[in-house]
Amino acid sequence: MNYREIWTDADFVDMGWHDAVLYSMSFPQANYAIRFDIDYIFKWHWEREAVRGWDVAPCTLEFNNVSDLSVSLNWQTRGDTSIQDITRKNSRLSPNGKIMLWDYQIELDVGDLSFTATGFTQTVRKPPIFSTSQALGERGEAL
Repeated sequence: MNYREIWTDADFVDMGWHDAVLYSMSFPQANYAIRFDIDYIFKWHWEREAVRGWDVAPCTLEFNNVSDLSVSLNWQTRGDTSIQDITRKNSRLSPNGKIMLWDYQIELDVGDLSFTATGFTQTVRKPPIFSTSQALGERGEAL
């Protein structure tokens, strides 16, 4: 995957969030946005049949005009929380016919979130670095 600072819902089919470590999430308030602080994996470095490292960058993933949020999480396990997958379906025009809506599901290793949104923006806060860990830490440094 090529690197650039801003990614949007137009890039959805080219993106994958599997194993992206999740540090925090901000729930929708008056701005109707849900925001996630993640370490996004831009590249997996394979050597034969084993992964020897990743190109990872700290990112902010924000979904816009969020409605119908449902959260089901269970932190019985310890360790990093990571995204297993993000899917979207059911594209449709909003009731006023002016914007496209999608139903998103974020599958975490500790549960699921689902919601409707008009799209997302993922902003890279620091360029990706090679790391032997998928988690850079909240400051964006290799752990």
